[in-house]
Amino acid sequence: MELKQYQRDVLREVGRFARTYAMTRDASTAYGVFMNAVGLTPGQGGVERYRDDLGGAPKVCVKVPTGGGKTFIGASAVRVLTEALPSAANVVAWLVPRREILSQTLRNFRNPGHFLRMALDRDFGGRVEVLDKEDGLRGRSFTASTVGEQLTLFVLSYDSFKNKDGRRAYAENSALAGLTAHQRDAGTAVDVEGADDTALITALAGTNPIVVVDESHHARSKLSLDMLRNLNPRFVLELTATPARGANVIAQATARQLKREEMVKLPVVVYRRPDKRTTIADAVTLQRRLEAIAEQDEKRTGRYIRPIVLFQAERRGTEGAETYQRLKDKLVEGGIPAEEIAVRTGDVDEIGGADLMSRECPIRFIITVEALAEGWDCPFAYVLATVANKSSQVSVEQIVGRVLRQPHAARAGARSLNIAYVLTASADFDATLTQVVDGLNGVGFSREDVEAAGTAPAVPAQQDQIEFPDEPADDPEGGEGDDLDLDGLDLTVPDSAGDAAVPASVDDIIGTSEHVEERFEEEAGSGDAGPLLGGLGGGSNVYRMREAVSDSARELAVPQFMIRVDGGLFTDDETWKPLDREDLLADFRLSKYGIEDVKVDPDTFSEAREVDLASDSDEYRIRWLEDDVRKNMAMLFANMSDEGKRESLKALVLQAMSSQFKNTFGSAQLTGYIARVVDDMDSPVVDACLHSVGGVARAVTDAVRGLADDFCEDRFGKLLSRGDVRLEPAYRFPESFVQATPMTAYDGALYEAEDGRVDGLERKMVDLLANNRRVRWWHRVVERKPGEFGINGFVNHYPDFLALRDDGVLMAIETKGEHLAEDARRKLRLGTRWADMAGAGFRYFMVFEREAPDADNAFTLAEFGSEILG
Repeated sequence: MELKQYQRDVLREVGRFARTYAMTRDASTAYGVFMNAVGLTPGQGGVERYRDDLGGAPKVCVKVPTGGGKTFIGASAVRVLTEALPSAANVVAWLVPRREILSQTLRNFRNPGHFLRMALDRDFGGRVEVLDKEDGLRGRSFTASTVGEQLTLFVLSYDSFKNKDGRRAYAENSALAGLTAHQRDAGTAVDVEGADDTALITALAGTNPIVVVDESHHARSKLSLDMLRNLNPRFVLELTATPARGANVIAQATARQLKREEMVKLPVVVYRRPDKRTTIADAVTLQRRLEAIAEQDEKRTGRYIRPIVLFQAERRGTEGAETYQRLKDKLVEGGIPAEEIAVRTGDVDEIGGADLMSRECPIRFIITVEALAEGWDCPFAYVLATVANKSSQVSVEQIVGRVLRQPHAARAGARSLNIAYVLTASADFDATLTQVVDGLNGVGFSREDVEAAGTAPAVPAQQDQIEFPDEPADDPEGGEGDDLDLDGLDLTVPDSAGDAAVPASVDDIIGTSEHVEERFEEEAGSGDAGPLLGGLGGGSNVYRMREAVSDSARELAVPQFMIRVDGGLFTDDETWKPLDREDLLADFRLSKYGIEDVKVDPDTFSEAREVDLASDSDEYRIRWLEDDVRKNMAMLFANMSDEGKRESLKALVLQAMSSQFKNTFGSAQLTGYIARVVDDMDSPVVDACLHSVGGVARAVTDAVRGLADDFCEDRFGKLLSRGDVRLEPAYRFPESFVQATPMTAYDGALYEAEDGRVDGLERKMVDLLANNRRVRWWHRVVERKPGEFGINGFVNHYPDFLALRDDGVLMAIETKGEHLAEDARRKLRLGTRWADMAGAGFRYFMVFEREAPDADNAFTLAEFGSEILG
């Protein structure tokens, strides 16, 4: 297996750092020289300083997304490092986090036909010995002569020198007495605290090994660092998709590079199904369709692929039964051969040592629960189907990364075999998309790699298609029972053959996904590969107040609204607490309002989404699909009565609303309001809305929020008038903030770094505040971020900036585009009232780029600069 270009680039940087360290013999100095060579300075511009937590031994990190061949890079780096840092003993300690990865890594390195072992044999002329901990304890091929004549690669777990069993590595060991005596004679012996002079850990430390730490984000504890120090490493190379803060990242690969080099299946296309039965049925049908496509593709490419579905179930139902076992039973009852199904959880492993890539392996469906361990990346896994209850919080975040690796590290001839699929019956489609994005971020990808492709109603029963008996009606809250009700599910292969046997919804999935993959390929193949160097550590950065201005910020107590609270039956004491919008909504009743504000236009709705890489960055974006795909779904409700369609639509709209929204306004009153909206629709509109449920839910949500906003503003005014709401000095600036995207390029900030997610008018405001002599300091407010200031009135308003003027006035500044929408008008009214009540030391401004409305405290950017800061 040949190295991909991005892998060669990463190795080049590893070698460059190792050679720099060899010249300087100081890791921190080498890091600075290394970064300076590419125009970066540690400690400036968001680049972290080198973190030395091994007492001087160099430790650096390579960031490569899952599926990018981190292990291959590590294996190839061994020669690079031994050449840059030669030693009499060529010993490498390869550390992995878990037992499963340990077994897999040992098996691969010991297999002469595996590309990892082939890389080592190529680089070291076949003189390679791969050992585990037991080999070391027995002294097998670990002697004074062998360590100088060959590459000795120890594959160990993080726990090899921890816990009770790990203590054996610290005990006296006669099998290693000869090696440790030779080390003492040669002056290379190392005293390891708590270890015998002949112990395995002592013998390893005496070889001054190169240490490779796989999945290094798991090795951040004090015990892990102590273990690394005890190994007396010559060099530590960390491999991970998600570096922790302070990881000393020297090189990274991007998702686009992996896609361009045919290493991963991207984008991930997410489909929302109406219920669990449809999710399961479509997943099974999709597997069969993909396998048929793979069989045809093999005739052209010669590469065998057997697509696998990962079913993600809940652990237990209401009766305490193991849901994954019941799902397996139902799949078998539905016609899936038992040998094609395997359960893989923390308690059950029916895969065992099976080679999932083998043509002889029958497994096509794997049932898991919350996660599959890192290192379990089967390239044949194409479909993730979540079959948890719609009200469940079971997350796809921890498992989506397991379907990314591209079979054979080569593009298939069929586009539908170059992407991954997620099917979900989640009521909160947006939350599922967020989980997929978060899951990709957790394995080194970003938002761009996800495409959403939404809902299709259940397939009506037809000849030669999957048939479903009637399901129990959903409860009024929009939930469903915990039981996995799959009785009567028919998953047998229909007698009819060809495309006619495939449900239209699966045809849509295949067709849409091929179109998405084509566009993704065009975007991934365009532009430069992007920067290779990192240095930010990939973790959360904590930035404190700047000392030069911190005193003025600490002195401030910024006013916020407080509400009077009833002290109860047994006290007349007056209690005040910060006002929450929920306090204003206590008496809000939807039954008092009409439905005129609900604007339902099905032509503007789309439940189909795709999550894909953006055209200009390595971030994920969520997009709509094409109209023709949505129209194909309309036929799926063709056989349902008008009354049935309306009842289904009412239930689906409620289910599509977020849990937070339903908790705020109450499922009971939302149910009644939705019923009035649907009953008022003409039948053609109902038909159209059935495949645009999310659009209807958004229309109802927008209308309800508008009514609630009006109610809260009126209620707020009345409470102020009668003295039940007042303004009190309450907010204090925190000593520090965590900034995931730190901005340090502008002067005058309150903190060492501010949030860097600014563009357009916001960036112009930053530039103005940073360069105006009247501004003592400024701070970028991030909405709803813990610790940030908000004006807590009839809306929760987080102004974009807070800035302290030289006359001691704290300015709350909101930037807006050219149009003053109702939401902005409410913020302007609230901000103005807050400033009027707060007194002369506080001002509120809403700033527009070119044209400001005729309203108090509304200014253009030019007016703000000349009249307020001039």
